[in-house]
Amino acid sequence: MKTLLTTTALLAGLSLAAYAQNNADSTGRNKPLLNNETKQEIREKVEQTEDKVNEEVDRSISYQQRNQLSWFQPNNLFAGGGLGFGVADGQVFSGINTRAGYFFQPGFAAGIRYDNETLIGNQYRARQFGVFTRYYPFRTRISSFIGVSLNRGREFSNDVTNRKLDRFTSVGLEIGVMTWVLRRLGAELSYEGNYYNRINPTASQSRGGRLKIGVNYFFGQVGGKR
Repeated sequence: MKTLLTTTALLAGLSLAAYAQNNADSTGRNKPLLNNETKQEIREKVEQTEDKVNEEVDRSISYQQRNQLSWFQPNNLFAGGGLGFGVADGQVFSGINTRAGYFFQPGFAAGIRYDNETLIGNQYRARQFGVFTRYYPFRTRISSFIGVSLNRGREFSNDVTNRKLDRFTSVGLEIGVMTWVLRRLGAELSYEGNYYNRINPTASQSRGGRLKIGVNYFFGQVGGKR
């Protein structure tokens, strides 16, 4: 980041100097502010900085390739679960979430999930079942991921009297980080926002997002080494 800022500053300075050279000085004569030798030194410095930035990028990519975990390779299975918490309109939600997935491409997985949620201090609860996809752009001992899910669920509470109104569909958007714990076990922390086509008034009109903590167990490749 520091080298990138340095490159930007040098390029901006060079552009400003070039612009200034096209303007007349106080005597009305065009007089370069930088001589050819100085401009050449600036160009060389910019080129050196660009080379350094490219070198750092290549080094980062090489590190990712050398140290990525086999967990995220195609044909790997994993299962996980955890707890989620959220606050909306002064109400506190808690939930249990489970998932099972399969890697189709390096870092790209799809699977099924099940969530059971309750409103603390109230008899309201909801459960949903759905499908999800996740992508892990960084796949080392500390890995990041983004995900999306499509779910079908049902709400339960004392004021649900119309059976046609207690079912809902939701879309979840998730971002998180996972760290290596044991040989096949990872712990994760994520934030998920959910969007519903209908919400029971008991749960408020804004159910908010969920902060989730959990673990994943990676079984290994199907039909391969475990």
